[in-house]
Amino acid sequence: MIPSSLSVCLPITIRAIICSASGGAETSIMSDDEDIPDVTICQQRVEEFAQITGTDEACAQFYLQDRKWDLERSINAFFEAKASGGVNLMEDHDSEAPVVVVNIDQAVANQLAAVPPVALPLPKQAIRPLSHKHLQCSTKPPPEMTFITWNIDGLNSHNLKKRTKAVCVVIFESSPDVVFLQEVIPSTLSYIENKLPEYKCIASGDGEYFTATLLRRFTTYYDSHRVVDFPGSLMGRSLLVTEAHIGPLKLTLLNTHLESTADHAAERVNQLNKSLKEVTDAAKNRVVIFGGDLNLRDKELVLCGGLPNGVVDLWEAGGSRPECRYTWDMTRNTNTEMAGRFKPRCRFDRVYLRQSFPPAVKPKYFGLIGLQKVMGTQSFPSDHWGIKVHFDILDQDDSASSPAKKMKLETTVE
Repeated sequence: MIPSSLSVCLPITIRAIICSASGGAETSIMSDDEDIPDVTICQQRVEEFAQITGTDEACAQFYLQDRKWDLERSINAFFEAKASGGVNLMEDHDSEAPVVVVNIDQAVANQLAAVPPVALPLPKQAIRPLSHKHLQCSTKPPPEMTFITWNIDGLNSHNLKKRTKAVCVVIFESSPDVVFLQEVIPSTLSYIENKLPEYKCIASGDGEYFTATLLRRFTTYYDSHRVVDFPGSLMGRSLLVTEAHIGPLKLTLLNTHLESTADHAAERVNQLNKSLKEVTDAAKNRVVIFGGDLNLRDKELVLCGGLPNGVVDLWEAGGSRPECRYTWDMTRNTNTEMAGRFKPRCRFDRVYLRQSFPPAVKPKYFGLIGLQKVMGTQSFPSDHWGIKVHFDILDQDDSASSPAKKMKLETTVE
């Protein structure tokens, strides 16, 4: 428990619901916020937060009220603060309201660090919908994995902060275990790290722009990473290789942004060949996910000799549904304007899977994200749609005895 004698400086915002530390009567400053649950649910989540983290109700209120009473996210943020000695808030007030933000002082940070990790937050499907019976101490890995890849167009300064905030919201709401981002710039990486403390961010560089892989803490554990350079690139492109695991599931994650434009097709093919070699050279007991903004044309894949044996295009594996085909689609996405009547549509963003042996995952969902315009603007979050894939995580008995099933492919407006 955190002693009441310790000095705790809490962020003060006009969007908060303030409750007394002793659990007394509450004063609502924002009764018209539809995102805030009713009093009974709030109190239930306070008690559950305190039980899972081994803290008290005052600490629970501090985390929950600034995360719209989302229990899972608040627990993740608590353990992040425990590890780093600070607090990050998703709430982005910009300049619309007066805000006083004061970090936890070092005494409280030290106190948090002393709290043993008595439990980890359960996977999202166990918490949503919320009920007492679903909340219990567990070290069992989750039964499914969610993956996102997205070129977030960081080189375009138009509405950049609002667009990046929208990207963070989509990631937050989707709760993916692994995220590949392309066209990340230093300022957007810093913003993402601040707004999504649930994720460990691994960047391929710190130059003008780069790729970044995000791993969701407490489900996906980082092992190592390295950057494979593309010596012939004129655009600073590379392959970010990250090794991680979800319980016994071993992952090799290959995130890249291949050379752009038709004029650089030869170099792009060289980069693709080098990336595919990394895919096939990975140990057979590892699941390999290779994806990103490949800028690929189908004829270029033919020049490479096609995909290696055992490597699957997840869009094609689901039946090549046209609704999910084009990720850079100027007939639907208006972020980039092009003179003339011709509006190109390209499948630049792709995801490939090389299964482990024995098989450890089963893809079951393929969808597009980022299809809604950012509120208050005429911009989408990016000029690319993102891709979201759901996998079932198989235990050894499932993978050995169950025949492979064709994945279900759906298109979802996020």
